[in-house]
Amino acid sequence: MMNRLLLRGHGTIERVAQLLVWVCGSALIVMSFVITVEALMRKFLSHSFGGVDEITAYVFAVTTTFAFPFAILQRANIRIDILRNLFGRRVRLALDVLAWGAFTLVFALIAYRACALALQSFEEGARSITPLRSYLAIPQGLWAAGLVASVLASLSLALRALALWRVGQGEAAAAMLSPSDEVAQELSHIAVSSDDAVGPATAGELS
Repeated sequence: MMNRLLLRGHGTIERVAQLLVWVCGSALIVMSFVITVEALMRKFLSHSFGGVDEITAYVFAVTTTFAFPFAILQRANIRIDILRNLFGRRVRLALDVLAWGAFTLVFALIAYRACALALQSFEEGARSITPLRSYLAIPQGLWAAGLVASVLASLSLALRALALWRVGQGEAAAAMLSPSDEVAQELSHIAVSSDDAVGPATAGELS
């Protein structure tokens, strides 16, 4: 029962993380158009919206942290695993657990400080020293929320690995914390595409 709850909760976090990625990607596309229009207006009309650079900085910061959870769940974060691959299975698993623990701890500390900063800005009513006079608690709060979500995603990954280990799927549990092999993934996609393209032609030749 507990394993089912853990797996269901992990699935929910994955769906939320994927939704956040789509929202962040859409926000970046919108901002790219705004920046383009802003540059053209400055060039040909000697006019600008004002504050676009500030808003862009906020969007980039928030979308970056909101994309972290999906990257963590997909194990897309960069890891230097040259030394790791020289050891046996048990040592690799121990290093993976150590890497996960260090990664989660660092993110937890950053998230804590980010939340404290956003709360301080809210209590003091801090504003940016720009013409927009933006309430800093809003972008800082969203930025902190992304970091907290990243910590939750990392914990969810570990809990899912624990659930798999409890039901006897040790290899699958170890794979949850191991680095993702991007080269192998790309080669597998290429192999599947090649099979789809060659298969019908081969069948036609045989007939």
